[in-house]
Amino acid sequence: MSLTSIILVLLSAGIHITWNSLTKSSSNPRVFSLFKGSFLMVGALSLPFFLDLGVIPQKLWVMIVLSGLIHTFYILFLSTAYEKGEISFVYPIVRSAPALIPGVAFIIFAEKISLKGGIGILVVVICIFALTLQGKMGKQDSLLKSFFRVEHKWAFATLGTVVAYSIVDKMGMMYIREIDSLPNEGQAFIYFVLMNAVCYIGYWSFMMSKPGLIKLSVFKEEWWKIILAAIGTMTSYSLILHVMKTENLSYIVTLRQSSILFAVFVGWFFFRESYFRIRLLLAACMIFGLYLTATG
Repeated sequence: MSLTSIILVLLSAGIHITWNSLTKSSSNPRVFSLFKGSFLMVGALSLPFFLDLGVIPQKLWVMIVLSGLIHTFYILFLSTAYEKGEISFVYPIVRSAPALIPGVAFIIFAEKISLKGGIGILVVVICIFALTLQGKMGKQDSLLKSFFRVEHKWAFATLGTVVAYSIVDKMGMMYIREIDSLPNEGQAFIYFVLMNAVCYIGYWSFMMSKPGLIKLSVFKEEWWKIILAAIGTMTSYSLILHVMKTENLSYIVTLRQSSILFAVFVGWFFFRESYFRIRLLLAACMIFGLYLTATG
């Protein structure tokens, strides 16, 4: 990866954990996510005034709609996971996509992984899963039973959506790069805005289907955090999509997991979560794995 790409991915990682922390801090993460997405949809409503959507081919629309639907479940699962568990516990599970994506990327995109990069990915994955087990094993629990505890289901469901949308978005950025009439620097933003519109149309439909889920008091009390989270979401994901156009997917997704390091500090400092020392030690090991992956 180029130095510019590494900087952009790390910046995206820092912004990503910031809006996740804002979501975790909400009194109702599900409703917080709903209003955050509503601000993001404003960009989609204004886009037709600045762009001829007719230049977008059908195969790209398929990727946009599919990614948007997957992101609907991602937002639902993630916000629910934050209602159930600690951010320094939930976040590492959610961001452990490197355990699955390299193999899928190899099959679909024929991406190659160097030995150095492969070792780095392995180190990161081991550290991520070790982090998730800290403080979660009872005396009568086996390793497998501890890992698949019932309260972890929302985090693992979110993980599945991360793997799915990473693959779909990689294909989407490959398609959008072929459209000469779209400005190169704005392609990632255009894709994100359209995908996000699909996502939150689906999410609004879910929230409105069940009476009592939408609480306006959340917006009244947390509007400034909602706006910051919306800006952070747009910026973080647009940066990643831009890098996806030229860089190896396996390395991008793995390097982006540096946000897990930030999650450990955020969980300890802001939310007073436990097991900081051992999680910090494992995070330090992850830095070495991330270095191997980024320079592989």
